[in-house]
Amino acid sequence: MKISRPKLREDSLEEALLKCCESAQLGYKIARQNLKETSKAIENVTQTLHDCLEKYEDGTVRTTGIVEQLRNQLLMVIKELNQLQVTAEKDLEEKRKRLDTFSITLFGRTMAGKSTLMEILTKGKGESIGLGAQRTTRDVRKYLWNGLEVTDVPGIAAFEGEEDEELAFKSAAQADLVLFMITDDAPQPAEAECLARIIQLGKPVIGICNVKAAVDDEDDLVLFLRKSDYFNRNRLNELVGQLYDFTDEYVPGKRIPFIFTHLRSRFLADNPNYTRYRESLLKASHFDELESRIINEVRGRGVFLRTKSFIDSTTAQMMEIIKNLLDFSAQNSASGRVLIEKRRQFQSWSQIFMEDSRERINTFVSQQMDHLRNDVSDFAEEHYEDKYAGEKWDKHIQSTGLNEKAKRLQEKIQEDCRKALNEVARELEKELKFVAEFSGDRSIKMNGVFDTKRWWNWGTSILSGGIGLAAVIIGSGPLGWAAAGVGLAGWLISLLFDDREKKARKRRVKLSKALYDNIDKIEKNLKRQLHNWLNNEVLSKQINMLLNDFGVVTSSIFELADAQRTLAWKLNLRQKELGHSLIEEALRNCNGAGMEYHIRDLARIPGFATIFLVAPDTYFPDDLKKGLRYLLDESIWFVIDTGNQKSILSQAIGRGCDRNKISIEAKLNVAHIPLNDIDAMTLMRVKLAQQLTGLHVML
Repeated sequence: MKISRPKLREDSLEEALLKCCESAQLGYKIARQNLKETSKAIENVTQTLHDCLEKYEDGTVRTTGIVEQLRNQLLMVIKELNQLQVTAEKDLEEKRKRLDTFSITLFGRTMAGKSTLMEILTKGKGESIGLGAQRTTRDVRKYLWNGLEVTDVPGIAAFEGEEDEELAFKSAAQADLVLFMITDDAPQPAEAECLARIIQLGKPVIGICNVKAAVDDEDDLVLFLRKSDYFNRNRLNELVGQLYDFTDEYVPGKRIPFIFTHLRSRFLADNPNYTRYRESLLKASHFDELESRIINEVRGRGVFLRTKSFIDSTTAQMMEIIKNLLDFSAQNSASGRVLIEKRRQFQSWSQIFMEDSRERINTFVSQQMDHLRNDVSDFAEEHYEDKYAGEKWDKHIQSTGLNEKAKRLQEKIQEDCRKALNEVARELEKELKFVAEFSGDRSIKMNGVFDTKRWWNWGTSILSGGIGLAAVIIGSGPLGWAAAGVGLAGWLISLLFDDREKKARKRRVKLSKALYDNIDKIEKNLKRQLHNWLNNEVLSKQINMLLNDFGVVTSSIFELADAQRTLAWKLNLRQKELGHSLIEEALRNCNGAGMEYHIRDLARIPGFATIFLVAPDTYFPDDLKKGLRYLLDESIWFVIDTGNQKSILSQAIGRGCDRNKISIEAKLNVAHIPLNDIDAMTLMRVKLAQQLTGLHVML
C-alpha cells in the first residue's frame, strides 16, 4: 500500500498551544477509560485473593502460624494492587487540573545553571542564581514563558537527597517535555541514571549542556568572547558521548538531542552594565538555538506530545507492575516446585521412618519380653508357694524399668524425627533462598510467600510435647490367678491327692505358665500402645499434619502465582490497547490514518522502541516510519506474523535467538529461551517480545 509522504504540523506556537488543549482532552479520555478497565481487572484478582484467604482460614491448615503468614502475604498483595489504583487515579486527576497547560520540567543537578535559565526566561534580575544549594525539598518553582509552564525542581543525582529526587521525578511524570541540563565538566553515572529514568517514563527530552566559562570579570569576558575553544564540538560531543556510555546500561542506544549554550553570558546580555557587549554576548551564548529548539518542539509535535503524555504516564506505571507481577509469579512457581519435590522427599522419608520405627518398637518389646521370660524359671522356683506372687511379679517388672525404657524409646524416635525435619527444613530454606536469588533483584520488594524457618520451627515444636505412655502392665493385674487356673480352691484340692514334690512341680509349672501368659499379655499390650502412640501422636498429629500443611502451602503459592500471572496478562492487554490508541493518533498526525488496520498487534516500551506485528505483505513507507520515529522518539521495528510463536519471539529478540532452541509451556504462558550473550539491548528486546506474545520469557 502506497500513501503520500507524511506532513507534520508546522503551526505557530499560539495555534499549536490551542490545539494542545484539545489533544490533552483526548489523552485524558483514553487514560481515564484505561483506568476504569484496569480497576475492573484489579477488583477481579482481589476477589480471587479474598476467596483464597477464606479457604485458608477454615481450619484446613493446622500448623500454628502458617495461616497467619498466608493471610499477611495475600493481604499485602491486595494492598499493593489497591495502592496502585489509588496512585494512578491521583496522578491522572493531577494532570487533569492542567489540561490547558503545556508543561516543561527542568532537570539538572545543583549548580548546573537551572536558576540562571529561569532568570533568563523570566527576565529576572538574578536574585535566585546561586541559591540552589539552600533550597528545600518543597521548593518547586513554576513560571510562564511564551505560554509554556516551566517547572524548576530541586537538584538531582548524587548532589541532593532522596526526597528531592523523588519530588523531581514526580514533576517529570506530569510533564509533556523535559529539559535535562548538564555542564561541560565530566558527566556523572548518577546523572545518566536519572536521565535513563526520565526516558523510561516515555518523556521527550531535550538535553542542555551549559558551558561553564567565567565571564563576570571584564578580562574573563573579553577572553571568552575571543576564544572559540569553549564551544569546540569535538570536546563537547565527546563529553556527551561519555554520558551516553553510562545511559546505555539502562536504555541502550537511546540518544537525545543536546543544545550547547553558555547561560551566564545570555543572562548578562540583559544586564544594563553589559550593554556594550550585548550583541556579542547574545551570539556567544548560542541561546537562540535553545529557544528555537524548544519552540519548534512544541510547534512540530506538541499536539501529539500532550496525548502521549497522558498515555505514557499510565503505560510506564503499568509496565513496572507487570514486570513485578510476572517476576514474582515465576518465583512463586519455582518455590512451589521446590516444595512439591521436598514434600515428595519428606513423604518418602516418612514411610521409611515409620517402617523403621515400627521395627524398632517390635525389636525393643521382643528384647524386653525375652529378658522377662528368662526370669520366669527363677521367679517360679522362688515364689510357687507364695500367695503374693502376683504382686511380687508386678514389682519385679517395675524393677526392670520397662516403662522408663519405653519412654526413652519414644524420646529417641521423636529426636530422630526432629533431626530429620530440621535437615529437611535446612535444605528447603537453602533451596528457596537460591530460587529468590536466582530470580534476580526485586524492587517490589515483597517478602517471600512464607517464612520457611518459622514454619518448620512451628511444625517441629509439636514434637517437643510431653510423651505419654500408659503403664505397660495395665490389665495384667496380679497375674490374674483365676484365669490361670491356679485359684485357692484348686490348690487346696490338689493337696489331698498329690505328694508334696509332685504338687510343688505342678505349682511351679502352673505359675510359670501364668507368668508366660502374663508376659505375652504385656507384650501384646506394650506393642499395641507403642504402635498406637506412633500412629496417632507421630504419624497423624505430626508427620501427616505437616504433609497436609505442606500441600496446602504449596497449593497457596501456586494459586498466588496464578493470580499474579492472570493480572499481569490482563494489564498487558490493557497496555497494548493503550499502545494501539497512541499509534492510531500518531498515524493520524503523520497523514497515515488507516494504516493502523494493517497492524495486527504491537508491543511498546515508551522512550525506547515500538514493534509492529504485521502480515507478510504489509508495507510501511519510509516517510511514514520516519514520521513515527520523530513523533514517538522511539525506534520502529517490524515483526512478520507467521502464526508461529517461536518465530515471532526469535524475530522480536533478534541476534542470538535461535527459534529451534525455544521451548514453550503453553499452560503457564512461559517461553524458555537460551541466549549466550545477554546485554542491555537484548533485555529490552526480550521485554518487547514478552509483551507482544503474552509469554513470560525465561532466559
